[in-house]
Amino acid sequence: MPTIKDVARIAKVSITTVSATINGTAPVSEELQRRVWAAVEEAGYHPNPLAQNLRKGISTTVGLIVPDIATPWAAHLAKAMQTALSERGYNMLFASNEDDPERELREIDLFSSHRVAGLIIAATSHGERYMERLSESIRTPAVLVDRILEGSRFDAVTDDNLLGAQLVTRYLLKLGHRDIAFLVGRPGISPSDERFGGFQSAMAEAGIPVREDLVRREVYKQDHAFSAVQQLMTRASPPTAIVCINIAQLLGTMAGLKNMGLRVPQDVSVISFDGFHPAEGWAPSITSLSQDIATTAKQAAELLLARISGTLVGEPRLIRVQPGLKVRESCRQI
Repeated sequence: MPTIKDVARIAKVSITTVSATINGTAPVSEELQRRVWAAVEEAGYHPNPLAQNLRKGISTTVGLIVPDIATPWAAHLAKAMQTALSERGYNMLFASNEDDPERELREIDLFSSHRVAGLIIAATSHGERYMERLSESIRTPAVLVDRILEGSRFDAVTDDNLLGAQLVTRYLLKLGHRDIAFLVGRPGISPSDERFGGFQSAMAEAGIPVREDLVRREVYKQDHAFSAVQQLMTRASPPTAIVCINIAQLLGTMAGLKNMGLRVPQDVSVISFDGFHPAEGWAPSITSLSQDIATTAKQAAELLLARISGTLVGEPRLIRVQPGLKVRESCRQI
């Protein structure tokens, strides 16, 4: 691979002159510039833009941190984010915090050592002094995705979770369901709290009380949902429908129902958020709330790059992305 030394040798100038010509860091006569660029072409030399930017103190790399790199949501977000950033001339580093605030802080420090221009974070949102410690660790522009932190100084892009839960609940009510089970996630996590709030508001709007015995809280892992479904479906008056707010819950719910010999939707209807699973991948296909990940990524990238460039200043912005309900086969009329 040709180097800057090869260019200097062909042009019969110093390496300093080649560097000054290519990077524009010092004045070079027109004659020498012509010789250098002719040598660059002859040698087939391609300057490393990342190295150039680092020498100038400029980075075109953004760090993305998500809770679990293996989930469909994180994979879709990473792909969409990489597309949105590359269209604007930026690269992306990708890491998982494993929903561990300590690991999240280490990943932020690691990205900082790589001199990233900014960060996009699906924050863990829990742990002692979390908001304070997160703010202290971030020394670049940053945008939060999926989750909102109370009192945060960072911009955020998230789903309209309240509306999403209302769409899901209204659909079940329209089908005649009244005894609806709801699986709540980790307490204090904005998507979980907002989705449960949307469910409650839609039920209240319809004048139907929420059956507290059908609400299961702190269900944020697959095995939690498996156990919750076993408890729900063995009640004297079991639910006719179950609302899952993420894929982990859906996986546990479907496994739990299968383990009990129950069928969807004949024995119980199931509806879910995070609709990234293809319809043909489930039996039956799951009615779900579909998140617009491409728009989330685009909005987050635009906010971050505006902060990096200084074209956006002032108070943090919050953008809500509208979801859509995909009706499939897992819910029945009763």
